[in-house]
Amino acid sequence: MNLLYLIGVIAAIAAVAGFWFVWDISRLNRKLLESEERWKFALEGAGDGVWDWNIPQDTVVFSARYKEMAGYTDEDIAANEAAWRNRIHPEDRTQVDAEIRAYLDGVTPAYYNEHRVLCRDGSVKWVLARGMIVSRMPDGTPMRMIGTHADITERKNMEERMRHMAHYDLLTELPNRALINERLQQAVIKARRDKTFMAVMFLDLDRFKPVNDELGHDVGDLLLKQVAQRLLSSVRASDTVARLGGDEFVVLLPAIEQQQDATVVAEKILHALKQPFNVLEYDIHISASIGIAAYPEHGEDEKLLLINADIAMYHAKKDGRNDLRFYMHGMR
Repeated sequence: MNLLYLIGVIAAIAAVAGFWFVWDISRLNRKLLESEERWKFALEGAGDGVWDWNIPQDTVVFSARYKEMAGYTDEDIAANEAAWRNRIHPEDRTQVDAEIRAYLDGVTPAYYNEHRVLCRDGSVKWVLARGMIVSRMPDGTPMRMIGTHADITERKNMEERMRHMAHYDLLTELPNRALINERLQQAVIKARRDKTFMAVMFLDLDRFKPVNDELGHDVGDLLLKQVAQRLLSSVRASDTVARLGGDEFVVLLPAIEQQQDATVVAEKILHALKQPFNVLEYDIHISASIGIAAYPEHGEDEKLLLINADIAMYHAKKDGRNDLRFYMHGMR
């Protein structure tokens, strides 16, 4: 009887212990789940999409916000890494792959990447991707990686607008002084390295001031925009037309065989600008004076070439306008 009683007590204790063990494990799992839900809620509350990558199994869990960001639903995205990768812009995939691999291999201390993603409606968005390894195998091999995607499209668009404003003329959309100086410097470096020739033209419109004074600045601005289009149509795709300000323009010919090539382009420009312009029903007649400086004969750096082209332009204007002049040593 005592033995049976003892066995019964032991069984009861084991049952209770088992119950508490199961309950404790259940409580731990529940706490872990609640914790995971909390951080996911916090991340999505900040507007980020969340992804959870099981690396050995190559399965990925995408949050609702992650999918919504690109216009997708649960049915549209498979739970594997390829589904995410296929939505990366083709031009950015190599870079993303390389940076993830560098992080997984321990080459970089963090995964931080900006790239474009393809949306369901055909549009493209910029995202900032962050990620970290949260668990490893006993040998240190990465096993699980969790990360976020933040939509940075608006910021990228603003950066592009600021970059455009810094390098392009707001009226004509032509490169401005800063950009033409940069391209001219690059052209000189290339010509010096390859032992080739290049030329730069300084162009000033003739009789533009009377148009501005008599017909108003609105007409003058529209005329400058038409002038810009005619200049572009007179040069090659590899050449650059820039507006320095007012009615001053620069044309860069980064590669020519001989000075005669620059003459041909300049004469084409003179002919194009001599044709009448129709602006707000006004027929306007102008022309241009062009100065040309060629590398290396008229200068071996970009600053001197631009100065000498300006000097040559002044002589073309002084000698009667609607003409071109090459820089000559001794011109002042």
